[in-house]
This record gives sequence, structure tokens and C-alpha cells, in this order.
Amino acid sequence: MTMTHEADASGALSDLRVLDLTHPAGHYAGRLLADLGADVVKVEPVEGDPARHWGPSLPGAPAAEASVFFVLLNANKRGLALDLSDERGRAAFLRLLATADVLLESWTPAEAARLRLTDDVLRETRPDLIHASVTGWGISGPYAEWAYADIAANAMSGVMTLAGFVDGPPEQLPDHQGYHTASINAAAGILAALLHRDATGEGQRVEASMFESLLMAEETAMQQADILGTDRARTGGQGALGFKMPGLGIYETTDGHVYAMCTGNAGSGFPGLVQLMRALEGSTPLDAEPYASFIATAMNTAQITVLMADPARAPQVRDLLAEIETKVVAFFARHPKETLYVRGQELRVLIGAVNGPADILASQQLAARGWWREIDDPIRGHLRYPGFPWALAGTPARLRRPAPLLGEHTDEILAETGLVDEERAALRAAGVIGGAR
Repeated sequence: MTMTHEADASGALSDLRVLDLTHPAGHYAGRLLADLGADVVKVEPVEGDPARHWGPSLPGAPAAEASVFFVLLNANKRGLALDLSDERGRAAFLRLLATADVLLESWTPAEAARLRLTDDVLRETRPDLIHASVTGWGISGPYAEWAYADIAANAMSGVMTLAGFVDGPPEQLPDHQGYHTASINAAAGILAALLHRDATGEGQRVEASMFESLLMAEETAMQQADILGTDRARTGGQGALGFKMPGLGIYETTDGHVYAMCTGNAGSGFPGLVQLMRALEGSTPLDAEPYASFIATAMNTAQITVLMADPARAPQVRDLLAEIETKVVAFFARHPKETLYVRGQELRVLIGAVNGPADILASQQLAARGWWREIDDPIRGHLRYPGFPWALAGTPARLRRPAPLLGEHTDEILAETGLVDEERAALRAAGVIGGAR
């Protein structure tokens, strides 16, 4: 692997150089590799990556430097502004490629051909290159040239079909799930390809598409349709049971919501929820009959499912469940979510506070683990970044630099390839490269 000038010498990937030319679908892949110490060079057009203008925006920062999305996903990278459509820019890029271990891009086959940067051309410059594509649909098949966005992949993958309530339409997921899922898979594929190269000296092509990456988010829905011939229905807050089980789902509290899963054998189950009611209120109406004996003998998902399958008993059981649910709803509504969560944990009751961003920012757990990372940015001000998704004891991830300004490192990166001051000045005068000198 190539030792690079700007890699973090203590990072697990400190001997790698990565060129990141991705659409936003792949930004997180480059960020993950950069966090592990690789010298990741963000190569973008002279006018800048379009994601630089995605909202929300940091107050007071120049328009091209204000995007929270761009700032988050491009930290730890250096920035190079280069016009690949110009032959001189393409030549400068190939000089840089000769020093790289990994190329990340999001080109369709037609875009790669138009740039004259297809895989065979790239390998003429760097035969052992790990060439990774992060796209919407993959680089082959009838969709290969189609436009893509995160929300389209969420819809096409079938994930939206499973989101929503029983009698409602499919629901949109939070933005960028497809982008991040494809990026994570691309980073994993790159690491596997690097291990293979270490063993054999061979580079290879790596692909990750949003479409294929999101298919696993359907859990077993595809297999159910394939093997059983049935479609998995939207179930909303009642899970996959087909009826509302008390103690399962989202409940309103005095200050928000909790998610409860007190219906099976994990944790202390529904009896644990009853115990929590006693602990917080001294008593509970569920200790009275007919509830107490029913809870003691039948109140878990497996047994209720059997009872609900019996046409003779199902109506009575359904009515009893509805009465119990009314009391559970009223109980949760009388308490704050943190109290329910903390006291529930003490009793092994599976309750989770439904946290918003403000809750996460104030999390004692994250603070105790030193998860947040802070850095001073001369243009954007003091920034607090989310921490890393893993912790490596011997080669820890580090926040070394904020996201690059547009073309911030153009001169130093091209100088590393041997382009002297006069050559870079000529390229800048011709509009082939950008960024401050």
C-alpha cells in the first residue's frame, strides 16, 4: 500500500490514499475510510460538489461552505477542485491516480465513458487499483443509466411498502438511508478488496448500489413472498401480530413517547410492566380480576397468538386485550419518558425512550464515552461532530480536520504529484483547477 503525505500515522488505514469523486450516495464511504486514517482526497468540480448547497446551512458561512450535510460527511478529507472534462484536468487526475490505492466514484457507465475514465483506462495507470462504484442501481442491468436519489431507492427497494400503518399508504423513511447504507457496504467491500490485494497483489472492482443495499432492510419480506407466496403487510405499531398487543408499540408520555416491547420472554415481559406500574404508582388496576389471572397465565405473544387463532375464544380475548391496553396507555401518559426508561431498566422491562436530537445531544451515555468530537474551523466556526461508529483501541479514529473548503488543498495535492508552481498557475488561469493558492 502507498504511504501518503497526509494520512494519520496512528490510524488503521494510515498507509492508504483514497480519491473520492462520489455523488452524495458515496460521501459517507470516503468519510469512514478517512476517519480510520486514510488520506482521502475529495475531488470535485471547479464549481463545487452540488451537495455543498444542500440545506440546512450553517449561519454566517459562505454559501459554498455552509451545508451541514457536506460538512458532516466530508470531514477528515482534503479538497481538490479539478475539471475532469478538460484534457489537462484529466491528465492531472491520472497523475494523482498513480499515487492512489482506492478510487471511489458514482458514475454511470455512460458518464465514465464520456470522461474516458472507464475501469480499463484507470488500470492502465494503476493496475492494482481498488475501484469502487457507489451508485443508485449498479453499473449493469437495464437501470444502470437511470438517474437516482435516496428517496427513489427507498421506494424501489420495497422498504416503503413495509413502513406505515395497517390501513394507510406506504410511508417515507427519513432521508439518506439509501446513501448511508450503500456507503457502509462500499467501505466494507473496499476493505475486503484491500485484504485480497495484500495477499495477491491484485486490484479489483467493488460495487455497492443503494437499491441492492436497501433490499436487506426488508428483513424477511422477500423470502416470505418467494417461499410462502404471501406479502408481508404493513403493521404500524402492532408489529407483525395482526392485532394490538398491550405493552407493544409507541406510547405517549408526559414529555414525549416511549417504545415498549413487553410481550415476549425477553426481559421481564408483561409481568415486569405490571411491576413497574406498582413501583411508580403503588398499585395498578391490572392486579384485579379478570386481568390478574389472565396476565399470569397467558400474557405473552406466543400464547395470545394461539388464543386469537381460536374463533370461539378470539372475540373475548380481543376485548380483554383492549381493556388492558386502555390501562397501559393511561399509565404511560402519567409519567415522563426518562423515568419510565430508567425505572424500567431496573426491573428489566424493555422500554426505550423515543429520543429526539436534543435528547441525544444531552445523552449522559455519549458524554461518558467521550463520543462527540470538536474542532475549530476558521470559516465555519467551532464545530461539534458526531463520533465514530466503532472504537479501535490500538488505532483509534480521529477527527483531524473539518470538511475541506472548495479546492482548499488543490495546490499541495497537485504538488505531491510533481506539478510545479508554474504548471499549476497555468491550470488555474485556464480554469482547470480551483481553490485558493
